[in-house]
Amino acid sequence: MKIEIDDLCVSKNAQFYKLKKSLSVSALKALFKEVSQNRSGNYLCNKVRSSYTSNNNVVVKYSLLSYKTVAEPSFLKGTQIKEYKVAYLLLVELDDAVAVMKKHVEPFANFFDDFLEEFDYDNFCHFYGDKSPEYEKIAMKNMSISNAVIRSRSLEAKNLDGIMSSNSSSRSVPTSFRMKIAQDVYTLTPNTSRVSHRDKKAGFDELVDWLSLTKEEIKIVNGKSEFLNNFAVPVCLEDILKIPHSITAIFLDLGEVERKIESGEAKLKKQNGDYLNQNEIYRFFDTLKSPLKINSKSIFVKGKKVKGKIQCSKSSIAIKNTILNDLVIEEDGVSEYKLSKLVNEEKPFSAVFDSPNYSYYSRSCFEDKSLLNNIDSMLTIFDDTFDFSKVKSEKEKKHKASLARFPEKSLFRAIEDEYCAESNVVFCDDMNDEWADHISFNINRSVPEVSFVHSKFVIKDTYGASAFHEVVAQALKNIGRTQSDKKSFKEKYDKKWSKMYESTQIPRTIGANNWKDVENVIDVVQKNPNAIKKVVLATPFLSKSKLSDEIGQLNTRGRCKPHYVQLIWLINTFISSCKEYGAQAYILCKK
Repeated sequence: MKIEIDDLCVSKNAQFYKLKKSLSVSALKALFKEVSQNRSGNYLCNKVRSSYTSNNNVVVKYSLLSYKTVAEPSFLKGTQIKEYKVAYLLLVELDDAVAVMKKHVEPFANFFDDFLEEFDYDNFCHFYGDKSPEYEKIAMKNMSISNAVIRSRSLEAKNLDGIMSSNSSSRSVPTSFRMKIAQDVYTLTPNTSRVSHRDKKAGFDELVDWLSLTKEEIKIVNGKSEFLNNFAVPVCLEDILKIPHSITAIFLDLGEVERKIESGEAKLKKQNGDYLNQNEIYRFFDTLKSPLKINSKSIFVKGKKVKGKIQCSKSSIAIKNTILNDLVIEEDGVSEYKLSKLVNEEKPFSAVFDSPNYSYYSRSCFEDKSLLNNIDSMLTIFDDTFDFSKVKSEKEKKHKASLARFPEKSLFRAIEDEYCAESNVVFCDDMNDEWADHISFNINRSVPEVSFVHSKFVIKDTYGASAFHEVVAQALKNIGRTQSDKKSFKEKYDKKWSKMYESTQIPRTIGANNWKDVENVIDVVQKNPNAIKKVVLATPFLSKSKLSDEIGQLNTRGRCKPHYVQLIWLINTFISSCKEYGAQAYILCKK
């Protein structure tokens, strides 16, 4: 049985690309042969560069491939049961562009590199921007390299414009959005060049007209969307490198691969066929959750140089690494593929530069134009009024069993005696499922407040990102605790805060003798809708004046040392996250 072009009845859902050079018959035949290697039986259709004119006189050339595949269903293993699927690949040439539609067909990156190139990200973000679209849903990725933040989120409303907070928009990258114009609903996925129109399925004639109109709209971009202008601005990687700026760190997001392996949907093995055991899998993914530091294109993981390098083209970054190249993913219903192929084709990673304005995410670069203007305001959250000169340790372990207070020269003691001096109740929540190192309630002020204090001490002052990253990560992963209800506080008090600190006589609760005392203070804070919630970082290894001097170089030179760039990213991420949770951000430091 054969399939003809008039048999098609498909959704209006396609990827659009600019045509770099004309498609040749030989190249298309080679492509069709490559993607159909696992077909079962004869081709259902194999037409290359056939001409077609729609009823509205739109002239195109199309290439259609269709075939059957046979494989064991993904929910079975070791059976003789087979599942038949029909795959198709349709390429429609629209003068200077190509629309691609496919199902059950594997990626074909080499073909894209030779003949196709992506439209600018801007073209997709401002699609029908002059039609006053209502944005019903948006999915975003956080540009931060910290793994302690919400990396992606999705928001939905009748119209997000005006409802959605713009606090962190400039550091967020829209990965897809659904928009409504009159009765038409479109979903766009810029990083995959995809446009979907919610409509009834269409035959090829109607499809050709839709593809042609959509391509023209992508090219023109008549008006800018003010809503999407609040987000990160797309720029060209080549332009960033020409300034010149250099890449300083890469953050890999292999969460989906890890999830598939953990659930048994996929396996990870070496090219020699040896499967990785559970410990090896854990160590591998745990290692790659740390940023890859880049120095002169060389790659460093947790301070150690690894074999490989990064390569930059006009618009994308590739990671060449022997470990990624040696690992193979085995997945049901899909041909085996190297992890390096997945990383460099799907590009599930972000990168930062020696200027904090820029970030690279999934084939696209973005600029946060508001960051440099916010540098001075970022420094206002640093509080250098506390005296940390006597602090010589974090909590000065090992503790004697008779100890009733943290040692005088410890950071914990300084927090309790100085920062929490006016507090009514203070909890020490350090160790084991901690919300913060200290949580303090102050109800004596005109507006009651609660502070979640996270402390970090290092022997020498440091402006590298690692120490600061640790305390920021601790704060961010617990930032939702600022919204905890009284029941959660009661459980904490009963299980932990009503007891002594580990094997000492140090009380975990200061200022209250029982739950009733604690409850009274919590009620004052939680019943006041204007109560202040603070997230505080105690970092005596940072000097506000030195940090101000170094960061000040951004205002004059537009760049600063690589580790300061990461520091700025972390500070900005910390501030943005606090704003989203309605909390005030503070960093206690040296002068």
